[in-house]
Amino acid sequence: MGKHLQARLRVSFQNNSGIRATNQSWVFRVNKPVPLHPWSSVKSVVKKIFNYIHAKYQTFALLSCFASPRPDVVGGLARWRWLVEMRCSGRLVDPSVELRSSGDFRNRLLLAEGVAVDKGSILHLGNDCGEDGVIQMGRGVYVGPYCQIVSSHRLEIGENSLIGGFSYLVTVNHRTDQIGVPVGNQGYRGANIKIGKNVWLGAHVVVLPGVEIGDNAVIGAGAVVTRSVPAGETRVGVPARGI
Repeated sequence: MGKHLQARLRVSFQNNSGIRATNQSWVFRVNKPVPLHPWSSVKSVVKKIFNYIHAKYQTFALLSCFASPRPDVVGGLARWRWLVEMRCSGRLVDPSVELRSSGDFRNRLLLAEGVAVDKGSILHLGNDCGEDGVIQMGRGVYVGPYCQIVSSHRLEIGENSLIGGFSYLVTVNHRTDQIGVPVGNQGYRGANIKIGKNVWLGAHVVVLPGVEIGDNAVIGAGAVVTRSVPAGETRVGVPARGI
Protein backbone atom coordinates (compact mmCIF):
# COMPACT_ATOMS: atom_id res chain seq x y z
CA MET A 1 0.00 0.00 0.00
CA GLY A 2 3.10 2.22 0.02
CA LYS A 3 4.18 4.73 2.58
CA HIS A 4 0.91 6.61 2.90
CA LEU A 5 -2.75 5.61 2.76
CA GLN A 6 -5.18 7.98 1.08
CA ALA A 7 -8.93 7.69 0.54
CA ARG A 8 -11.81 10.03 -0.11
CA LEU A 9 -13.83 10.46 3.08
CA ARG A 10 -15.09 13.32 5.19
CA VAL A 11 -12.41 13.06 7.88
CA SER A 12 -8.70 13.82 8.13
CA PHE A 13 -6.00 12.20 10.26
CA GLN A 14 -2.75 13.86 11.32
CA ASN A 15 -0.21 11.49 12.87
CA ASN A 16 -1.41 10.48 16.36
CA SER A 17 -3.18 13.73 17.18
CA GLY A 18 -6.64 12.18 16.76
CA ILE A 19 -9.44 12.83 14.30
CA ARG A 20 -9.97 16.23 12.75
CA ALA A 21 -13.08 16.94 10.64
CA THR A 22 -12.66 19.13 7.63
CA ASN A 23 -15.17 20.83 5.37
CA GLN A 24 -12.57 21.70 2.77
CA SER A 25 -11.34 18.25 1.90
CA TRP A 26 -12.63 14.72 1.41
CA VAL A 27 -9.14 13.26 1.89
CA PHE A 28 -7.75 11.57 4.95
CA ARG A 29 -4.16 10.62 5.41
CA VAL A 30 -2.35 8.30 7.74
CA ASN A 31 1.18 9.65 7.78
CA LYS A 32 2.65 6.37 8.96
CA PRO A 33 3.15 3.15 7.05
CA VAL A 34 0.01 0.97 7.22
CA PRO A 35 1.08 -2.65 6.85
CA LEU A 36 -1.29 -5.24 5.50
CA HIS A 37 -0.24 -7.59 8.32
CA PRO A 38 -1.01 -7.47 11.16
CA TRP A 39 -4.49 -6.00 10.72
CA SER A 40 -4.46 -4.12 14.02
CA SER A 41 -3.43 -0.81 12.43
CA VAL A 42 -6.08 -1.04 9.72
CA LYS A 43 -8.74 -1.99 12.25
CA SER A 44 -7.74 0.97 14.37
CA VAL A 45 -8.18 3.35 11.44
CA VAL A 46 -11.57 1.88 10.56
CA LYS A 47 -12.70 2.09 14.18
CA LYS A 48 -11.72 5.76 14.39
CA ILE A 49 -13.65 6.53 11.20
CA PHE A 50 -16.72 4.66 12.48
CA ASN A 51 -16.59 6.38 15.87
CA TYR A 52 -16.32 9.79 14.24
CA ILE A 53 -19.26 9.25 11.91
CA HIS A 54 -21.40 7.73 14.64
CA ALA A 55 -20.65 10.61 17.01
CA LYS A 56 -21.41 13.22 14.36
CA TYR A 57 -24.57 11.72 12.93
CA GLN A 58 -25.78 9.71 15.94
CA THR A 59 -28.11 7.47 13.93
CA PHE A 60 -25.45 6.72 11.30
CA ALA A 61 -27.22 8.75 8.65
CA LEU A 62 -24.97 7.57 5.83
CA LEU A 63 -26.78 4.22 5.97
CA SER A 64 -30.17 5.35 7.25
CA CYS A 65 -30.63 7.45 4.10
CA PHE A 66 -31.38 4.22 2.27
CA ALA A 67 -34.61 3.80 4.30
CA SER A 68 -37.62 6.05 4.86
CA PRO A 69 -37.58 8.12 8.07
CA ARG A 70 -41.36 7.66 8.40
CA PRO A 71 -42.25 5.40 11.34
CA ASP A 72 -45.36 4.03 9.61
CA VAL A 73 -43.58 2.57 6.56
CA VAL A 74 -43.73 -1.23 6.60
CA GLY A 75 -40.25 -2.59 6.00
CA GLY A 76 -37.88 -5.42 6.70
CA LEU A 77 -39.13 -8.96 7.04
CA ALA A 78 -42.78 -7.91 7.33
CA ARG A 79 -42.63 -6.15 3.97
CA TRP A 80 -40.79 -9.01 2.28
CA ARG A 81 -43.29 -11.58 3.56
CA TRP A 82 -46.20 -9.43 2.37
CA LEU A 83 -44.71 -9.07 -1.14
CA VAL A 84 -44.08 -12.81 -1.38
CA GLU A 85 -47.61 -13.55 -0.20
CA MET A 86 -49.07 -11.18 -2.79
CA ARG A 87 -47.02 -12.62 -5.65
CA CYS A 88 -47.76 -16.24 -4.73
CA SER A 89 -51.50 -15.57 -4.54
CA GLY A 90 -51.86 -13.91 -7.94
CA ARG A 91 -51.65 -10.29 -6.81
CA LEU A 92 -48.97 -8.41 -8.74
CA VAL A 93 -47.50 -5.79 -6.43
CA ASP A 94 -44.33 -4.15 -7.72
CA PRO A 95 -41.43 -4.38 -5.24
CA SER A 96 -41.11 -0.58 -5.27
CA VAL A 97 -44.63 -0.07 -3.89
CA GLU A 98 -44.53 1.57 -0.46
CA LEU A 99 -46.94 0.33 2.22
CA ARG A 100 -47.71 2.64 5.12
CA SER A 101 -49.79 1.51 8.07
CA SER A 102 -50.59 2.94 11.49
CA GLY A 103 -50.91 -0.62 12.83
CA ASP A 104 -51.50 -4.17 11.66
CA PHE A 105 -52.39 -4.02 7.96
CA ARG A 106 -53.34 -7.65 7.30
CA ASN A 107 -57.09 -7.17 7.83
CA ARG A 108 -57.18 -3.64 6.43
CA LEU A 109 -55.53 -4.02 3.01
CA LEU A 110 -57.83 -6.30 1.03
CA LEU A 111 -56.58 -7.04 -2.48
CA ALA A 112 -58.51 -9.56 -4.55
CA GLU A 113 -56.87 -11.98 -6.95
CA GLY A 114 -55.70 -10.33 -10.16
CA VAL A 115 -55.04 -6.92 -8.61
CA ALA A 116 -51.92 -5.19 -9.98
CA VAL A 117 -50.21 -2.22 -8.32
CA ASP A 118 -47.56 -0.63 -10.47
CA LYS A 119 -44.18 0.93 -9.78
CA GLY A 120 -43.71 3.60 -7.12
CA SER A 121 -47.29 3.69 -5.81
CA ILE A 122 -48.09 4.31 -2.13
CA LEU A 123 -50.80 2.47 -0.19
CA HIS A 124 -51.43 4.35 3.05
CA LEU A 125 -53.61 2.95 5.84
CA GLY A 126 -54.06 5.68 8.43
CA ASN A 127 -56.27 6.44 11.41
CA ASP A 128 -56.23 10.23 11.36
CA CYS A 129 -59.93 10.53 12.19
CA GLY A 130 -60.08 7.99 14.98
CA GLU A 131 -60.80 4.87 12.95
CA ASP A 132 -58.53 2.44 11.14
CA GLY A 133 -58.50 2.99 7.40
CA VAL A 134 -59.36 0.16 4.99
CA ILE A 135 -58.42 -0.21 1.32
CA GLN A 136 -60.33 -2.81 -0.67
CA MET A 137 -59.75 -3.61 -4.35
CA GLY A 138 -61.82 -6.06 -6.40
CA ARG A 139 -60.62 -8.59 -8.96
CA GLY A 140 -58.71 -7.23 -11.93
CA VAL A 141 -58.12 -3.73 -10.54
CA TYR A 142 -55.05 -2.01 -11.97
CA VAL A 143 -53.32 0.86 -10.15
CA GLY A 144 -50.91 2.72 -12.42
CA PRO A 145 -47.40 3.90 -11.54
CA TYR A 146 -46.79 6.49 -8.84
CA CYS A 147 -50.34 6.63 -7.53
CA GLN A 148 -51.13 7.44 -3.92
CA ILE A 149 -54.12 5.81 -2.23
CA VAL A 150 -54.72 7.12 1.29
CA SER A 151 -57.46 5.81 3.56
CA SER A 152 -58.34 6.71 7.12
CA HIS A 153 -61.91 5.54 6.46
CA ARG A 154 -63.05 2.96 3.89
CA LEU A 155 -61.86 3.19 0.30
CA GLU A 156 -63.30 0.66 -2.17
CA ILE A 157 -62.39 0.13 -5.82
CA GLY A 158 -64.67 -2.20 -7.78
CA GLU A 159 -63.47 -5.04 -9.97
CA ASN A 160 -61.85 -4.38 -13.36
CA SER A 161 -61.41 -0.67 -12.66
CA LEU A 162 -58.33 1.17 -13.95
CA ILE A 163 -56.54 3.90 -12.01
CA GLY A 164 -54.26 5.95 -14.26
CA GLY A 165 -50.71 6.79 -13.24
CA PHE A 166 -49.98 9.61 -10.80
CA SER A 167 -53.55 9.63 -9.49
CA TYR A 168 -54.41 10.51 -5.90
CA LEU A 169 -57.31 9.02 -3.94
CA VAL A 170 -57.65 10.30 -0.38
CA THR A 171 -60.37 9.92 2.25
CA VAL A 172 -59.05 12.73 4.51
CA ASN A 173 -58.28 16.42 4.23
CA HIS A 174 -56.79 18.95 6.62
CA ARG A 175 -59.24 21.03 8.62
CA THR A 176 -59.08 24.76 7.90
CA ASP A 177 -61.82 26.18 10.15
CA GLN A 178 -59.65 27.40 13.04
CA ILE A 179 -58.39 30.87 12.21
CA GLY A 180 -54.93 31.58 13.56
CA VAL A 181 -54.07 27.91 14.03
CA PRO A 182 -51.52 26.40 11.59
CA VAL A 183 -53.25 24.11 9.10
CA GLY A 184 -50.99 21.23 10.06
CA ASN A 185 -52.17 21.46 13.70
CA GLN A 186 -55.94 21.55 13.07
CA GLY A 187 -56.46 17.83 12.56
CA TYR A 188 -58.38 16.10 9.78
CA ARG A 189 -61.86 15.48 8.47
CA GLY A 190 -62.95 13.01 5.82
CA ALA A 191 -65.36 10.38 4.53
CA ASN A 192 -65.45 7.09 2.61
CA ILE A 193 -64.67 6.79 -1.09
CA LYS A 194 -66.35 4.22 -3.30
CA ILE A 195 -65.41 3.55 -6.92
CA GLY A 196 -67.65 1.15 -8.81
CA LYS A 197 -66.90 -1.63 -11.26
CA ASN A 198 -65.22 -1.09 -14.62
CA VAL A 199 -64.42 2.56 -13.88
CA TRP A 200 -61.60 4.27 -15.74
CA LEU A 201 -59.67 7.09 -14.07
CA GLY A 202 -57.19 8.80 -16.39
CA ALA A 203 -53.72 9.90 -15.33
CA HIS A 204 -53.31 12.57 -12.64
CA VAL A 205 -56.90 12.28 -11.38
CA VAL A 206 -57.66 13.41 -7.81
CA VAL A 207 -60.61 11.91 -5.94
CA LEU A 208 -61.56 13.73 -2.73
CA PRO A 209 -63.29 12.45 0.45
CA GLY A 210 -66.95 11.43 0.27
CA VAL A 211 -67.01 10.80 -3.49
CA GLU A 212 -68.81 7.82 -5.03
CA ILE A 213 -68.21 6.98 -8.69
CA GLY A 214 -70.75 4.66 -10.30
CA ASP A 215 -70.07 1.62 -12.47
CA ASN A 216 -68.67 2.17 -15.98
CA ALA A 217 -67.92 5.86 -15.37
CA VAL A 218 -64.95 7.60 -17.00
CA ILE A 219 -62.90 10.40 -15.40
CA GLY A 220 -60.68 12.38 -17.78
CA ALA A 221 -56.98 12.95 -17.15
CA GLY A 222 -56.16 15.70 -14.67
CA ALA A 223 -59.70 15.96 -13.27
CA VAL A 224 -60.38 16.78 -9.62
CA VAL A 225 -63.48 14.89 -8.52
CA THR A 226 -65.21 16.75 -5.68
CA ARG A 227 -68.73 15.33 -6.10
CA SER A 228 -70.18 11.90 -6.75
CA VAL A 229 -70.47 10.70 -10.37
CA PRO A 230 -73.45 8.61 -11.57
CA ALA A 231 -72.92 5.28 -13.32
CA GLY A 232 -71.93 5.48 -16.97
CA GLU A 233 -71.16 9.22 -16.88
CA THR A 234 -67.99 10.98 -18.05
CA ARG A 235 -66.42 13.83 -16.08
CA VAL A 236 -63.49 16.10 -16.93
CA GLY A 237 -61.88 19.26 -15.64
CA VAL A 238 -61.23 21.06 -12.35
CA PRO A 239 -63.57 20.62 -10.65
CA ALA A 240 -64.84 17.64 -12.65
CA ARG A 241 -67.95 18.36 -14.76
CA GLY A 242 -70.01 16.41 -17.28
CA ILE A 243 -69.48 16.66 -21.02
